Amino acid sequence: MTPSSPFSEENDFDVSLIVKMPGPNLWNLIQRDWVNNEKRNPLDVFRIVSLAAVRSLQPGSESINLLCVLYRGDFSSIRQCIDQFKKEQKAQCQNPFRLREAQLGAHDATEKSCRQLRGSMYYGDAEGADDAVTKMYRTSSAFELFGMLFSLAIQDFNHYGRKVVTAIQIWKLVQIIGWEYSLPVLRSLARFLCQLPINSDCFIESENLVYDVREDWQLNFLGDVRDCENLVDILTKSGFETALDGTFKAIKDGTQTDLIWKAVLSVAHQTDSNLLLSLCALRSLNQLAYDSTQQLQILFQSVGFVAENCYQNFSYKKTEWNSALLDKLLLQSIRD
Repeated sequence: MTPSSPFSEENDFDVSLIVKMPGPNLWNLIQRDWVNNEKRNPLDVFRIVSLAAVRSLQPGSESINLLCVLYRGDFSSIRQCIDQFKKEQKAQCQNPFRLREAQLGAHDATEKSCRQLRGSMYYGDAEGADDAVTKMYRTSSAFELFGMLFSLAIQDFNHYGRKVVTAIQIWKLVQIIGWEYSLPVLRSLARFLCQLPINSDCFIESENLVYDVREDWQLNFLGDVRDCENLVDILTKSGFETALDGTFKAIKDGTQTDLIWKAVLSVAHQTDSNLLLSLCALRSLNQLAYDSTQQLQILFQSVGFVAENCYQNFSYKKTEWNSALLDKLLLQSIRD
């Protein structure tokens, strides 16, 4: 169960201050009252700025995704965070947002709240998703909640998999600000998952295959560079249904899944940055997943996503196959 750690009245006041005050005046105040007097360390200030962004920007906003990238542990990087936050806040002035106070009350069974969360995403019910996450936060760990939200994010790849990218960036943000401050961040992510229309054809197709994969697939150790070449050929010349079937057959024949990831990332590496970013986010989620079924779901979704975006719309330039180069690309996707 997630420990309760209410935000202090002083911190709440500081969050409101950051939301309301213009950027230049705000930085002067922070420098004078917080930095020079050493009342706040960089992490404290970053945490307050992050919560201000989550509470006042539209869920899924670019500034929220960039916070963990911009922050480098010093006040100079915090100024960049504030500038980015204020820039997007100004851009959203015609469509302002404020995350409402969390609703108190009795919690439901976790299974019921999980169904509510899934249904809310498919029907675009942001308030329902917010309510479900708030209820589950009282009885589940934040890590378990992230697992549920990850499972929903990988089901939809509209807008180049923006939901997956946002989910992994939110995860990184919570690692910095601390788990005890994760509720508003999780609520914002849940709301974002409800915003865009759902495109789950690939997920439905892959879901039928995932549960037919033999249980000992993690013991696969076969395959070499030629298998990578064959998988690349399938990914670039076939629709997602054929690519998923080819992946299923490769795993059935004993091909190790790292080779499949190498093929996926090799194709993505030669596409536009949006596709590569989404695939790297999926690879990161795969490393975080503790459930073998979810690991397979993420792998199959990655295969389908690449095939769907590259089929008849991509000219793959065959590179000199080199296992060391492929390993480097694979490691890069884990670290990003």
